[in-house]
Amino acid sequence: MAVCEMLRIERPETVPEAAAQSLIGYIAANQLQPGDKLPSERELVQMLGVSRLPLREALCILKGVGVVEARHGKGVFVRPLDMAAVFGMLSPLLRTHANIDRAGIFEVRYHLESSIAELAADHRTQANLDVLGLELAAMERHGIDDRRAYMEHDMEFHRELARSTANPIFHVFMASITDLLFEIHASYQDNASLRTEAIGEHELILAAVAARNGEQASAAMRDHIRNAGGRL
Repeated sequence: MAVCEMLRIERPETVPEAAAQSLIGYIAANQLQPGDKLPSERELVQMLGVSRLPLREALCILKGVGVVEARHGKGVFVRPLDMAAVFGMLSPLLRTHANIDRAGIFEVRYHLESSIAELAADHRTQANLDVLGLELAAMERHGIDDRRAYMEHDMEFHRELARSTANPIFHVFMASITDLLFEIHASYQDNASLRTEAIGEHELILAAVAARNGEQASAAMRDHIRNAGGRL
């Protein structure tokens, strides 16, 4: 892998921001995977045509959004990209700057997640079913006395369903709204009977996905989203 080619800085941003964008382009162009090491600081300075200070600021930007990590005495490495974590940091801005409200989120969920459920029924693996089953069992275990844990496993059930489509773009879409969903979930009427009702809806979704019945899975998800809106 060549490391001394010049990387172009094209966007009219601050030098560290532009350098960070160029580094992202470098990682993508060279298909660096989680755990791969970036070139040394000296090599990156040459490639970007910047001094060490803006380079270090650029690397701090990438560390902050979870793209890279520094290992003491070893260098800078590509991290596994956790879209849920990235969007989770941005969700307050997404909600206020993009004027996102509950009605808009539920409309997106109704159409997006019904399609996800249908595709998951076609493409899910046994490993997906195992994770979905574990998340559902955790929801049942925490449904009475630990609302926050219940909510976390609920969100993970929906993220795993998106993974089960075998199309990573669906997981990215779900990750982009997961934190917003968590906030909305916290505004539901809070009692164990309503959680039990929601668990039953998840059981129907999982049963249809396990049976590879896409139409039934989609219908069960639509019912769940409608009922979830009613529980607000």
